[in-house]
Amino acid sequence: MMKGIKNVIFDFGGIIVDLNKQAAIDAFERLGFDAHSYIGQYVQSGVFNQLELGLIPPTRFYDFIREDTGCCVSNEDIRMAWNSMLVRIPVERLQFIHALQREYRLFILSNTNSVHWEYACQELLSTSDIKLHMPFEHLFLSYEMHMMKPDEEIYRSVLTSAHLLPEETLFIDDSVDNCEAAQKLGIQTFHSQNADDWRKLFK
Repeated sequence: MMKGIKNVIFDFGGIIVDLNKQAAIDAFERLGFDAHSYIGQYVQSGVFNQLELGLIPPTRFYDFIREDTGCCVSNEDIRMAWNSMLVRIPVERLQFIHALQREYRLFILSNTNSVHWEYACQELLSTSDIKLHMPFEHLFLSYEMHMMKPDEEIYRSVLTSAHLLPEETLFIDDSVDNCEAAQKLGIQTFHSQNADDWRKLFK
């Protein structure tokens, strides 16, 4: 699979950061908010989706949760519940990715939001000398781009912005739908099904 590959695009959630979406659902439930219909396996819905598209600021997101619960829940409590989905970013995983930049151009393409991204950068790696953005030439984040995977336009935007040839590009993601969408544009893909299984591609 790695023959002819010059560029590697990584998903963030489930590939770089370990996720536990049930933890977030449970945390919201303790606040009195039922998040089951909003937090999907790969795509969020409703106000959660609007947050990941960058269509609303975090303050509007917090207000929505507060209005729904009818309680005086603080922004910090809501932020902590939402961020409980992000478990950890193993330093050794980032070190592995960091070493790849000697051979490949590296990118992140993620459906994410400013609340999660800030938490990942500032909290999950607070004790590490390796910064999240260091190995990557560019970060393509849904809340900044106002578009999301698996929409074809986000892949086209990445290819155009970074001047990438699809046949020279590998996309690693834990969603079948996201991989299939990339394949339609000629991008090589790897559907990751468990932590770090994608590393075997580079050995």
